Amino acid sequence: MQTENREFNFKPNGVWHYSMRCTDENQGEFYGQESWGKAVYQEIVVLEKIVYTDVFADEKGNAADSMPDTLVTMTFVEHEGKTKLITRSRFESVEELQKVMEMGVVQGFASQLDRLDDLLEELQ
Repeated sequence: MQTENREFNFKPNGVWHYSMRCTDENQGEFYGQESWGKAVYQEIVVLEKIVYTDVFADEKGNAADSMPDTLVTMTFVEHEGKTKLITRSRFESVEELQKVMEMGVVQGFASQLDRLDDLLEELQ
């Protein structure tokens, strides 16, 4: 995945407007697809947690009415001398969760975590 940040304001009520493009030919039908999203940060507690609402959007940042919102809570905890990241995504229904899973959200998020792993390895 390749991410483009159109807007990024990391503060409460700040907006992150972004696009993800699948650049991995091994991802089959997802290869070449582009998906826009918009996150609004609700809570940021330094070194502890980040809470935001994430929605599918268009290039201009307008939310897609037909797609579910996701409430994301990222928690950072100390574990054996390292930082452990726990991410929870909440949907209004099982059907909404299933809808985004069928669109490849799991693969997309996993690829972003792989890129984070690579970056952290580089920084060490």
